[in-house]
Amino acid sequence: MSLPLFFGIDLIFGSIAVMLAAVYLGFWAAGFIALVGALYTWFLWGQPLAMPAFILEGLVVAWLYNKRRLTNLVLADLAFWLVIGLPVVVLVYSAYGGMADSAVMLIAVKQALNGIFNALLAGLVVLLISYRTRQSASLSLSWIIFHSMLSAILLAGITPIIIDARAQRDALEDAVFERLSNIARVLDGRLQAEPPGSDRLDYHLSRMQAMFPQVNIAVQNDQQVYVTQGHQIRSITPGFPTEVSTSRSDLQIWLPAGDFNSVARWQRGVYWLRIALSQSPERYIVVEQSAESLIAIREAQRLNKFLLLAGIFLGSIFLAWLISRFLSAPVVRLAIASEDVELSVRTGRFAKVPGNVAKEFDQLSSSLNHMGSEIASSVKILEDSRGKLAESVAIRTQELADTNGLLTSVLDAAEDFSIVATDSQGLITLFNTGAQRLLGYSAQQMVGRETPALLHDPDEVKKVADELSSAHGVAIEGFRVFVHEAELGKREPREWTYITRNGQRVPVLLVVTVIRNAVGGIAGYLGIAEDISERKRLEQVKTEFVSTVSHELRTPLTSITGALGMLRSGVLGELPEPAKEMVNLAHNNSQRLTNLINDLLDIEKIAAGKLHFDYQQVALEEQLIQAVASVSQYAPEQEVKFDTSAPVPQALIQVDPQRFQQVLSNLLSNAVKFSPRGGSVKLSASMQDGRVRISVIDHGEGIAEAFKSRIFQRFAQADSSDQRRKGGTGLGLAISRELVEHMGGELGFESREGEGSTFWVELPADPMTTVQPEQEKGPLVTSRRIRVLHVEDDYDLHQVIRHSADERFSFQLATSMSQARLLIANQEFDLLLLDLELPDGNGVALIDEVRQSWPGCSIMLLAGEGIDPALRLRVEAAVLKSALSIPDLLRRIEQLTVKLHSDREQPYD
Repeated sequence: MSLPLFFGIDLIFGSIAVMLAAVYLGFWAAGFIALVGALYTWFLWGQPLAMPAFILEGLVVAWLYNKRRLTNLVLADLAFWLVIGLPVVVLVYSAYGGMADSAVMLIAVKQALNGIFNALLAGLVVLLISYRTRQSASLSLSWIIFHSMLSAILLAGITPIIIDARAQRDALEDAVFERLSNIARVLDGRLQAEPPGSDRLDYHLSRMQAMFPQVNIAVQNDQQVYVTQGHQIRSITPGFPTEVSTSRSDLQIWLPAGDFNSVARWQRGVYWLRIALSQSPERYIVVEQSAESLIAIREAQRLNKFLLLAGIFLGSIFLAWLISRFLSAPVVRLAIASEDVELSVRTGRFAKVPGNVAKEFDQLSSSLNHMGSEIASSVKILEDSRGKLAESVAIRTQELADTNGLLTSVLDAAEDFSIVATDSQGLITLFNTGAQRLLGYSAQQMVGRETPALLHDPDEVKKVADELSSAHGVAIEGFRVFVHEAELGKREPREWTYITRNGQRVPVLLVVTVIRNAVGGIAGYLGIAEDISERKRLEQVKTEFVSTVSHELRTPLTSITGALGMLRSGVLGELPEPAKEMVNLAHNNSQRLTNLINDLLDIEKIAAGKLHFDYQQVALEEQLIQAVASVSQYAPEQEVKFDTSAPVPQALIQVDPQRFQQVLSNLLSNAVKFSPRGGSVKLSASMQDGRVRISVIDHGEGIAEAFKSRIFQRFAQADSSDQRRKGGTGLGLAISRELVEHMGGELGFESREGEGSTFWVELPADPMTTVQPEQEKGPLVTSRRIRVLHVEDDYDLHQVIRHSADERFSFQLATSMSQARLLIANQEFDLLLLDLELPDGNGVALIDEVRQSWPGCSIMLLAGEGIDPALRLRVEAAVLKSALSIPDLLRRIEQLTVKLHSDREQPYD
């Protein structure tokens, strides 16, 4: 198949089959098809000059694609033509074609562009096939971007050139028509001027022919043609080929027959037109002109257009490659990193998270989403299956008590569950296929011979027996341990450990129900157990992953955020404005990543019931002032102001101050984020019936009706692109609601689209009986330097803290337990800043040693993961590495040590 592009230039699409063969059939198949195609071109064109380049193109592209893994067909074909194809075509046509150098170069460039264009079309076909057959391995992002951009650029670049070429052709043919029609009208006027009966036709034809020697002029009627002697009108001579239409309906071109290429045939052709005589409509004036001069002009235009097209091709390929690399390279790197993390989670060996902030964010969220989705989906399926199966089995057992064969068939069909039925005395009456597969015993070995006690750990049974006896106030032992609560109507699942025939311990979730007879008496018991080994493994993987995130990410993130904060504040010197903008960007993103990690870990703690609350009675007004101050630096960036003019009730609330601040900061920052620039956020409080309501009011776009029901769900975000550009993880409101409910309160909202939103928190409150003294907000002042022993294996974090401190602090670093013990034995410190995870042990052991050596030394835990509540009671303070900024950490250290300094009579040297 061919497509005319310019005058005398056709695009041939035969090599597309060779490219597709290289992709789907391999090297040798592509070579064979290339040979067949080359033989066909020989037959089609009558000469073999194009065969070497055609065959070599198929072989080289197939070799690059299959052997060298250059899967971009356009680039592979471009490499062939630049290195091999162009020299081969020039050599063959120069040696055997007998053509001019300019013609040879034109043919070489035309074949190269034809091949590259075919490679593009073949690549698009491969992409389409891959999409239709869902072959994701062939649908790489760089392929899609490259081919899409190249197609768009070529379409945009070639179309005007082709349109312009057609317009130039039309203009030339319009000029030819105008000249020939003028000549015909002149002759028609001469003949009209003759008196009736005059016969001077030959005279006028000769005169016109002499005036316009470049054309042939004749007069034609039905019987004969009048033409000047020595001239021939080829276009109307019988036996010559049929005329060919031009861009005008009233202008024709006659082309000779013969073995010519298209350019040579048109050069030998003539343009002609025919006009009826005014006085004799049955007679016509025929005027024709050689097409050679016009074809010469069109050939020159063709060369210019073709060279311009070649430049557009090369520029388009380079630009498409550059754009595809620019857009796909970061995504490919992120995809590879995500695959590594997923693999490490499955194997239990966690790969090091890359140092780029944005990459960490995307990788972490992707891995957590994947793990959470996998675990949630598995748990949901198992829970649904267990509940439905337990209910179905219990009902079926009651209804089909007398049809034991049918019941056995139904129960045996549940191969994923261990189902064991007993009589009222505990003797096993049913042992289904799932139980046999799980425990290794056959039904013949168990039914009528054993009790479920054989399947249980005796120590575990005794432990549960003691718990049940203590809870119910009666002695429960033996078989009663398994069925006592079932007889009371409780069908709560309980975790047990089954012991298989070969001694393997299998964790199961067991539900026991009572089987009753027709009169309501107890006929036996049914136990349905689900193997939860995989769930336990997933929970362990999740626990280890959370622990790794806490320890391995929080510590370097604290260092990064602190170091960027120092650069941002100008402590280390003023930065140029571009550098300052980049530091601000990095600092903001590090804080976003820190907030994400904190949110994810809070969600995990809430789900596991391990979130610690340190309840205190605090003044409402102080908490609101502190919350506004914590987000005040964020509001100016958004050009939003806080309105705190409303009076605040003098009330006390029982909350965990840190968690309460977390809730208020989230609500205030959300209000600022979704407020229009130049707007305001109002914070107010009111008290009624022993409860205080704190309201955060913004004047943003409001919340869509469709999203209101999901706003407190985890990872919930509004679907509009404008809302998603605001950023966030979709966890803040879910965590805030959990925290408020744990503190005995309620979190809700009111919103209208286009008018803004009001989020409110209600908590129990007591009126204040005395006015609280105003605390000093400024930095604490001591009479000497505060000496801190920092036990931490992350040297970067220590450097950030030490450089952030002023002359009031003196830091000493110990990177291991042994080094810390040596310093404790030989020096005196005011405060021990202690990390728990150390290379040679757990830092908890140092707490008692410091208490014994230096009773007056304060201890602060600075850990990367959750701190046990019992451990918090043994120290003066305990914080997470990402929970406080470096300045806040130094302020806490100063608060812990200032009382110690004021109690000492003399300062140390």
